[in-house]
Amino acid sequence: MMKHIVLLTHGHLCEGFASALQVISGSDNPLTLLCMEAQDSPDTMHSRVRQVLERFPAADPVILMTDIPVGSTTQIAIPFLEDYANLYIVTGLNLGLLLEVALNPMEDDVSTILWEAVEASRQTLLFINDQLDSNEE
Repeated sequence: MMKHIVLLTHGHLCEGFASALQVISGSDNPLTLLCMEAQDSPDTMHSRVRQVLERFPAADPVILMTDIPVGSTTQIAIPFLEDYANLYIVTGLNLGLLLEVALNPMEDDVSTILWEAVEASRQTLLFINDQLDSNEE
């Protein structure tokens, strides 16, 4: 069983995440990148996502990560949950979250691992000004 990570983002954001992941991890992590451009219709993106998902063995977990929870990328991804039992959609993509997911071998329950990665990512969202103010008190 091999995990597959698909990044589906607005514009070329996913390419930046892939580049940053490579710089930090020092290795090539196999990611599938889907860039949604302004001219791409929902039908076009739906077809592109389906083509990508069909390439992976049905038994392998596929983690599809999108950038905005209520955005069009996420709305395009959600219907695929009905057809792909091993598809997991995680939204609110940030570099910390991608690192948590990409560097985890996924040897245990995938859902649990992803919940833990999301929670760890939430803990890294900080407003530094407040952090500095509280340290001065």
